Amino acid sequence: MMDRLEREEAELRRRLLFRILRGFNFDAPRFGGETISDPIPPHLLGQDADYRLPQRGA
Repeated sequence: MMDRLEREEAELRRRLLFRILRGFNFDAPRFGGETISDPIPPHLLGQDADYRLPQRGA
């Protein structure tokens, strides 16, 4: 019984994934939300780093 339920869940997850990805253009992705956090937290970057990330809203 558990095997059948696990297979059914996997199938539903697979269908949902394909439904989400339908029409997604991997060559020109459009992101529908904003990031949860900065890719690199500012306190981990050096003060004189020339690779500092731009401030939000700038």
